[in-house]
Amino acid sequence: MSSLMKLIKYGGHYMPNIIISLVAMVIQVVTGFYVIRLMVVIIDDALPAMDTTLLLRTGALMIGVALIGLAMGIVNNFNSQKVAMYVTADLRDDLFEKIQALSFTNIDKFKTSRLITTATNDVQRIQQFFQMLLRIIVRAPLMFGIGLYMAIDTSRSLSNIFFISLPLLIITIVVIMILAFPRYMKVQKTIDGLNRVTLETANSPRVIKSFVTTDHENERFETANQLFKNTNLAAEKISFAGEPIFMVIFNATIAGILFLGAYFMDQGLLISTVSGVALPDVGLLMAFNSYSMQILFGLLMFAMVMIFISRALASANRIVEVLEEEIDLQDCVDCIEQFDVAGSITFNNVSFAYEKDGNRVLKDISFDIEAGQRVGIIGSTGSGKSSLIQLIPRLYDTTEGDVLIDGVNVKQLNIKALRSQIGYVTQTATIFSGSVGTNLMMGRPDASFDDLERATKLAQADDFILTYDDLFNHEIQQKGTNLSGGQKQRISLARAFVRDPKILILDDSTSAVDAKSEEAILNEIERLSHRMTTIVISQKISTIKDMDKILVLNNKGRIDGFDTHENLMKHSEVYQEIALSQVGGGVPSA
Repeated sequence: MSSLMKLIKYGGHYMPNIIISLVAMVIQVVTGFYVIRLMVVIIDDALPAMDTTLLLRTGALMIGVALIGLAMGIVNNFNSQKVAMYVTADLRDDLFEKIQALSFTNIDKFKTSRLITTATNDVQRIQQFFQMLLRIIVRAPLMFGIGLYMAIDTSRSLSNIFFISLPLLIITIVVIMILAFPRYMKVQKTIDGLNRVTLETANSPRVIKSFVTTDHENERFETANQLFKNTNLAAEKISFAGEPIFMVIFNATIAGILFLGAYFMDQGLLISTVSGVALPDVGLLMAFNSYSMQILFGLLMFAMVMIFISRALASANRIVEVLEEEIDLQDCVDCIEQFDVAGSITFNNVSFAYEKDGNRVLKDISFDIEAGQRVGIIGSTGSGKSSLIQLIPRLYDTTEGDVLIDGVNVKQLNIKALRSQIGYVTQTATIFSGSVGTNLMMGRPDASFDDLERATKLAQADDFILTYDDLFNHEIQQKGTNLSGGQKQRISLARAFVRDPKILILDDSTSAVDAKSEEAILNEIERLSHRMTTIVISQKISTIKDMDKILVLNNKGRIDGFDTHENLMKHSEVYQEIALSQVGGGVPSA
């Protein structure tokens, strides 16, 4: 329940609307009970005495009170909806900002499908909770409390029926809460699985269609969908079972009231004398019956709210878990914030594992890169090449050892300031929906038109961008589906060049570029080498053989060599094997 209370605090920013909503709801409930009391006056006083004036005056008052209740209901609904919408908008903002701040390790822990479910389905449940909070959750105890007081005040004898009905209803509500909550927790987890399959399928249409695995993916989704259906059904069965129990108790209570009313009238207890004539207190009985219905409706509403709260509580726990997740990559207290990177990089006995006690993908890595050097990295698949370069902009932290830039441990540098001076082009080109220009300006938001032109020329992207009538305003579809693989890679490269970085990291990011364009890009990098340190990961020796140095990793995550192409051909077995495999038995020349 503490998780839900933490989210309720979001409503503090909208306290005026909450107060207006609650006051309007109280007035609406009170007017409802006052209408019942006026009904007693009409039935027991005005009609038996044939008092037309009292009848008309009371009837007009009932209409006026009912209209006030209607107006207060509208005010309550409007403000409750406003609070719910604004609160969840704030919650989504905080949740999105937290997700953006999570490190790769944190994201690996939660999984993408879980974060999507939390940011959508779980937040939607909290929105519904806030709507119910101001419309029903407070209304239900008000109806119960005021109704019980009015009923007892009307007839203590008839109120004895509540000694039976109320305990039965309360016990039923408690049992349903105990049974429902763990089931709804499982429901949210199955939604994660459903989202995971949907996300994987939506992200891989070409692979699925190319390998004709549509039937297999349909079966995967059907399995996840059936699990969600069965889990959700198991939870909803609790609600379904509770509803008829509530109705039986409700109807039995009404029947009991009528039976007791008839009995007391027969005993002469519910009789009043009007103009010398003894008449049964029909209005009093009807009023008591109405009060009882308000009490029972209040409890029924409370029961439904409790069931919904159990669902909202499951979502609240998941949201708070993300919001309170400790980010493992954070700036130190005395981190250096103002600095200019020169570009020298040192790895000092670095080992790395993605999980705390997991298998180490890098082991005892040590090397030095001078500022302005061009360094290639090569190795077999799974040797840890990408893992190694992700330690430089501190996307992950080392498990052991230190990574230093210009002689300073990266953990002592402000993360944002560090990353702002590094251009990192990932292995898979990531393009966002929007224009070519907005994608490029992610590298530097204040980039000018000339900066964009220069960067696209360096990345050899100007040849296809110039064919667009709207140039940098040309619209890119989601995930860059209207671009070829090579075009996406060149835009990714241009985005890094726009930043004018001090350290440029290319993670096999020219693999989809034709040989001529790749050569031109590497020539531009060589020309700019005096301005930045360049690290190029590649599977092809032809791409990196002219680099100042080449780092070779073996399939155990260790360094097999760190030297020039010529020297590695003489001393590195791994490098020799890669060279031989790529030229079919010959040895590439320097």
